Amino acid sequence: MSEMMLVSQVMMPNFKKIDGVTRVAEALKMMKEENLNAMLIEPRDQSDVFGILTLKDIARKVISQRRKLHETHVYEIMSKPVLSVPASMPVPYAARLLTNFNVSYAMVMENNQVVGLISLNGIVTNWNTG
Repeated sequence: MSEMMLVSQVMMPNFKKIDGVTRVAEALKMMKEENLNAMLIEPRDQSDVFGILTLKDIARKVISQRRKLHETHVYEIMSKPVLSVPASMPVPYAARLLTNFNVSYAMVMENNQVVGLISLNGIVTNWNTG
């Protein structure tokens, strides 16, 4: 049996974390400049957890609702909590977990630190078909 691809091999290491009070217009500008489809939202304090903002959130919760990008804060539209997976998890299990929870992204954790993001799109585009 061949070795299974791990989450660490397909994750996006160039992710960005922002504050929840950031305006959606500013977040979208950063996403465009850095070619990102999702951003993590920092916890407010020790008892809080990470959130996530995706382009889909902006389309569904701001643009389609005719809300103003410059008046809406990220915390108003983000999804929370964010699933997390270990960097050492085999990719098929990560894909199953994301699919079972009907989400597109998860944080990748190593030594209790966020080291990247994994997405269903990233899994599919990086999958070895051989």
